[in-house]
Amino acid sequence: MKIIDYLFLISGLQTLVITVILLFYRSKKVYINRYLGLFFVTLCVEMAMYFAYKYVEHPAVYYHPFRFNLLSMNFLFFYAVETAGIYIKRKIYYYIPAIFEFLFLSVFFLLVLQDPEMHTTFREMYFGRILNIVGAIYIITMSVMIIKVNNKHKKQLPYFYEITKYKSLNWLTVFCVICILFNLVGNLLNLFVSEKHYTYTVNTILLLSLYYITIASLVQINIINMISPRVEEKETKAELENIVRIIEEYMLETKAYLNPSITLKTFAKEVRLPERLISKAINKIEHKNFNNYINYYRIEEFKQLLSMDRHKKFSISAIANEVGFNSRASFYKNFKDIVGVSPSSYAKNSDD
Repeated sequence: MKIIDYLFLISGLQTLVITVILLFYRSKKVYINRYLGLFFVTLCVEMAMYFAYKYVEHPAVYYHPFRFNLLSMNFLFFYAVETAGIYIKRKIYYYIPAIFEFLFLSVFFLLVLQDPEMHTTFREMYFGRILNIVGAIYIITMSVMIIKVNNKHKKQLPYFYEITKYKSLNWLTVFCVICILFNLVGNLLNLFVSEKHYTYTVNTILLLSLYYITIASLVQINIINMISPRVEEKETKAELENIVRIIEEYMLETKAYLNPSITLKTFAKEVRLPERLISKAINKIEHKNFNNYINYYRIEEFKQLLSMDRHKKFSISAIANEVGFNSRASFYKNFKDIVGVSPSSYAKNSDD
């Protein structure tokens, strides 16, 4: 074996060890670390395929369905969003590209397995290059999404921890930047340099990146960096103000108050904060209960819609339903309590 082969073998064994640790080590954030472990599982398979390419002579090996170009970064994305406390509905949707990739490659694998001559035809169609470009686009897209999540996580950390050292996901951001540059530059190099130099460059970057992320993963394996407030009997006013600030940002960004079925329990699940802390922060800082707090946003939304020309033709009740109120009586009562006048009087005065 060549030196590069020994390096890949050592890196493969290192990756395997890291995979076992992340999947089975009982750390304080074992559930989240499993996403990182699954990412390393895909890397282990890819490392094994490096040797398959070198020592398996049948051309079908180039069409094996375990490329994971459209899967690996998903696990890093889930690791990032879980760490940042972001709730994602229907995670299964993120696996759809990988499912199509597997089925698509399986068909071509079986075709070449039965008729090796088809490999020549597929090469002339630039089959491999097209797959690489599609994979590169997907990896770059997911890397950008991960970086955005990491930046949001980093901004929120000071609200929950006095010491934020080692709690941010800067290492993951660095890795994603490397992935972006690797896929951009790698595809360009493939067009202008010889296959030998291209392979050497790509393998070198791959090994260095792999070494970097394995070390970074172990460093943070026990560090609690989730956006989860400290559980204390008495929170300071500053801490409660920070909680309200996060709730307000979430409200304005998602307009969760428009959901007529929203409750403290469902909202706490969405924003990934304890119900007790949300209720206490709103009560102590805003001097409201959760329902009053939600209704305040709904009424502000109602006033904005009422001022728009395209809503002039709608009735007051129709707009009230649009902003999340289930009943006319509830809307009128809350509007008068908050604004001080009835909705009809307010609408009449706004027209004048």
